[in-house]
Amino acid sequence: MSKKTRRALAPYLYLVPATLIIIVMLGFPIIYNIGVSTFKWTLMSSEKVFTGFDNYIAILTDEKFIKIVTTTLVWTLLGVVLQMLIGIGMALFVDKLNVGKKFVRVSMLIPWIIPGVVTALMWKWMLQADLGIINYLLMHLGITEKNVLFMSDPNIALFTLVMVNTWKATPFWFLMITAGLQSKPVDQMEAATMDGARYHHVVRYVILPHLSPVIASTGILTAIWTLNYFDLIWATTKGGPMDATSTLPVYTYRLAFEFNDFGRAAAMAVISLVIISVACIPYMKKMFDNLKYEGVL
Repeated sequence: MSKKTRRALAPYLYLVPATLIIIVMLGFPIIYNIGVSTFKWTLMSSEKVFTGFDNYIAILTDEKFIKIVTTTLVWTLLGVVLQMLIGIGMALFVDKLNVGKKFVRVSMLIPWIIPGVVTALMWKWMLQADLGIINYLLMHLGITEKNVLFMSDPNIALFTLVMVNTWKATPFWFLMITAGLQSKPVDQMEAATMDGARYHHVVRYVILPHLSPVIASTGILTAIWTLNYFDLIWATTKGGPMDATSTLPVYTYRLAFEFNDFGRAAAMAVISLVIISVACIPYMKKMFDNLKYEGVL
């Protein structure tokens, strides 16, 4: 082997240990899970019966699956859009501050650094129908005449959790947009202002186009995280009432540990993996495009 060939192969050889670890830590569980999904396996019997694609067919033809996918899409899309709009708005507002900017920036990150289970329990207590402070304030201010069943009403439970998740996850958008604003095109902004453009025009035609790569990558990341989010829903409603807040991760968990149907739970996990992989495609494309632009690839 020539010296030139060895030098060309050297970077790839350094990747071998990490690649092997990824294959063992991720590849094996995925392959094992796919194998389990082809069996009928419950705690009612120790016998595993090979059923092929029966678990997949049962899930895809179940009316509940359509409802769960719809709930997952509403949970993800509505949550990400709210996080994006509020996060960008807060970052632009704080960027214009002249006093206390550092203090406000640090304070805005507090919801994000609180553990998910702590957030869930805190909001569950505050949103209680009889003893929660939110209902107390709403009635004291005359906004409602009776307690609102935030977690028990199937019509509003999902949107309640979306708002709680927005409160927790918006600081990440705030952080990313704030970082992007540190390199905003000041010359273009000043030129636009001198030409008579108002601030909202500067934001729309100068700042937002500059932030588009940050918005795209942050949006895809938060969409994947929101799609996979489990602890907030499980610690508050456990997917109820009447499956109104049951998303793909929650229903997969319930299939395995409430209904004890490990075969169907494994099939649901595989289906969820496919959906999440599709959601990852734009992020991977954007990442490789950036690497090509920087000359790494």
